[in-house]
Amino acid sequence: MTEAANSTMTEEVGAPTENVAVVVPLFPPSPALRRSVESLLTLTRPPDLVVLLDDGKSPDIDDITAALDGLTVQIFEIQPGPLGASLNSAVEYLANYDYVSFLVAGDSYHPQRLEMCLTALRDTDWKRPPVLAVTHFSTVDSRGQMLPPEDPRAAYFQRLWAPGHQGITTAEWLGAGNFVATLSNIFARRSFLADFPLPEDSSFLAYHLATLAGVQGLLAVLHDTLLTHHVMKVEREPGGRASNELLQLQLRVLQDLRNRLPYSHETRRNLASFHRAAWNNLTGLREDLFQQMLLRLASLASPEDAEQALRETFRSHEAQSTPPHWKALQQGADPLDLASYAAALKNTQERLAEAETQRDRLSGIAQAAQESGWVRFGAWIGERSSRQMLEMDDPTAAQSPAETPAVEEPVSQAVEENIVEPPPAEDEPRS
Repeated sequence: MTEAANSTMTEEVGAPTENVAVVVPLFPPSPALRRSVESLLTLTRPPDLVVLLDDGKSPDIDDITAALDGLTVQIFEIQPGPLGASLNSAVEYLANYDYVSFLVAGDSYHPQRLEMCLTALRDTDWKRPPVLAVTHFSTVDSRGQMLPPEDPRAAYFQRLWAPGHQGITTAEWLGAGNFVATLSNIFARRSFLADFPLPEDSSFLAYHLATLAGVQGLLAVLHDTLLTHHVMKVEREPGGRASNELLQLQLRVLQDLRNRLPYSHETRRNLASFHRAAWNNLTGLREDLFQQMLLRLASLASPEDAEQALRETFRSHEAQSTPPHWKALQQGADPLDLASYAAALKNTQERLAEAETQRDRLSGIAQAAQESGWVRFGAWIGERSSRQMLEMDDPTAAQSPAETPAVEEPVSQAVEENIVEPPPAEDEPRS
């Protein structure tokens, strides 16, 4: 690692206090990188160090460094290779830092992002302190312009975030899809990143970290919009490569948690909730293939290993209690289809809002009609449309001759009682 011109650091990186480092990969080259790093200058809680990852192919590195004037900046020179490997090297080097955040080209931090994420990880109300925080975000195009809600890219992430607004568990929400979206949405304790190094052969790095933290009950989700995310094209049907990577990540999760799963019923329960919701995953995780893979692995196990797994399973806490989703199923709910349920609920809310708007409009028309002397006069002489305005009749309802007196009776009675009076003629004096 080499120091930038405006760095004030000593040879020993960091200090034994709660310091925050932001790691910024400079590859692949992007014209949006300058806009991204400049967002660091607006933070209410500035980072203690900005690390620029340089693979030797960043011609604008001097300009980027100059744009961060006022912040402590260092350039971390790495060999070209997978992004996961480069980030793991940076995390290892930042051993004296307590928190690490990432920022990739095209994304931008909102001013309060670091401050609020730091507060979330310091929250003492948790049974165990959270290790990772993610936040809501707005979506922009390559020019940094906000995407309209009807844009397919914005709609995709709106649908991914919808289940979380309905009060489902974090594990189920993660199973429904990658609502974290981007590596820039990761704010983590460095110790967590050191314990669970990033996979080097995947592009779903943020999803992997969030899943690991989420199934352990250690993920803090902030619904405040604290990030701007540059969204590329969203595939309608994720291809085989994405599904393959996601399957590998799920195996990696099991491997990373192999020492915790036998002893933590919370982690086992959350992992089961994740995979139950993943049957309707929007990101491309093929739960049917994952189950096939587990069946194949089970078939390769020795009889002794299979017997041991069976004994451990029936000694577990879960085996002694009824799964919560059974009760939901018995009551007619479908907890598997979380994302579709949330989308349907949003649709219903929109239709209800439209109906309420229409009702208010019709009520205004009815009120204006009932205050009109000419409409009352029409009702007095038996004009049907005027009676409809006064009585809010259904204009499409057919009436038989036998029904006509029943409609006219209230009007005639009203005239006899001087409740409805015709307007005065033009040559009559007005009172």
